[in-house]
Amino acid sequence: MVKIFIKRFLIIFFYVIFCTYSLEFLTYLFLKKEKNFAEKSFDQIKKEIFTKNKNFDQRSDYQAFYDENIKNNLQPSFKLSQNNISINDHQNKISNFLINKIESGHKIPFRGPINSLSLGSNEAGIRKIIYNDHLGFKNFNSNYNKKIDIIIVGDSFAEGLPFSNDHTVSGFINKKKIFNSLNFGFSGAGPLGSLGVIREYVSIFTPKNTYYLYYEGNDLLDLFNEKKTFLVKYLEGNYSQNLYTSKKEIETFLDEYNKLFFEILPIKINQEKNNTKKITLKEKKIFVEKLKDFLELQSLKEIFLDYIFSLNNEKNDYLLFEKTIKAMKKDISKWDGDFTIIYLPSFNRYNKNFSLGDILKKRKILKIIENNNIQSIDMDNIFTENNMDDNNLFNLGLYGHYVKEGYELIANTIIRDINTN
Repeated sequence: MVKIFIKRFLIIFFYVIFCTYSLEFLTYLFLKKEKNFAEKSFDQIKKEIFTKNKNFDQRSDYQAFYDENIKNNLQPSFKLSQNNISINDHQNKISNFLINKIESGHKIPFRGPINSLSLGSNEAGIRKIIYNDHLGFKNFNSNYNKKIDIIIVGDSFAEGLPFSNDHTVSGFINKKKIFNSLNFGFSGAGPLGSLGVIREYVSIFTPKNTYYLYYEGNDLLDLFNEKKTFLVKYLEGNYSQNLYTSKKEIETFLDEYNKLFFEILPIKINQEKNNTKKITLKEKKIFVEKLKDFLELQSLKEIFLDYIFSLNNEKNDYLLFEKTIKAMKKDISKWDGDFTIIYLPSFNRYNKNFSLGDILKKRKILKIIENNNIQSIDMDNIFTENNMDDNNLFNLGLYGHYVKEGYELIANTIIRDINTN
């Protein structure tokens, strides 16, 4: 009897093992990542791409700013990042500067510089000069001379990194000369930061159409960090810093920031040189790594653990997200404006090809938007319809921001949305 039990147990055991590894093999074969950063790091892959393309800007960020500042009289970019104001890092002078300003009751702008040129990143291999308007956002001042039909809010995707003014979502809209659009996006913005921009600036111009670009890659994480900062005050219906009428205070703030930036610039350049030396193109034993991942059921674990993590992740504060977008809608309704949320897919969604966690989060977010009678546009579906649902949607096929064609498609989608409503 015992022998029969052991025999049956072994049969079942080996059957389960066989099925599990068969599923792992099929998952790896058909759902493998386009870019596997376990085989080569992001920095290694990027360095290889830049090394092969001699026309790409090979300089580090701070060194490039130092060089270009001499030619173009640039000012450093300022973006209000919750990472700089939620963690008191005594070694970080910028962080300390911001925290001290907040604690002493000063007004904190969202973006800068004002009426000055700044330098874009070389995410796409080439750096562009950015023009910043009289409010510190990425617009030409001439855009304010006409009736404002559309305002875009959101994070770096709304701002249009890494491109110049003409190749942002607002820039592409303005090129069509059908509607006049302003870009009030800023890097590092989460939902609360975007609510702040609506309260401080969008309410001044009362456009017929306001579009909030929600990026699934980090907006919930940004929201989790933002709620630990003064930005949470924007959930109070009457809270405002009155930034639009505080030009002198903002100029003083940015002057102090610029002085601090140029003070630490030589230190940052040296740090970049040291960090660059640490990036080597050492090849891993790829076959061994792949075999190890297979035996550890890495592909299956990523799918199911990602799903479980999404269910229980405290950083996905859906209730706060709902509260924030309701506040956005309420503010915009004061001038009878139309409010639409555009759902932007992440690099992770297309790199993995399939993620239970991403599917779950997307359904939850779109359901919350629908339940609050807010219009939405799912760019994931539109990118798929236009055969842009892969890594080529992102610069150099790497984690970062959309290529110009991606921003142009969002712009065209907005124009079509307005014309059909």
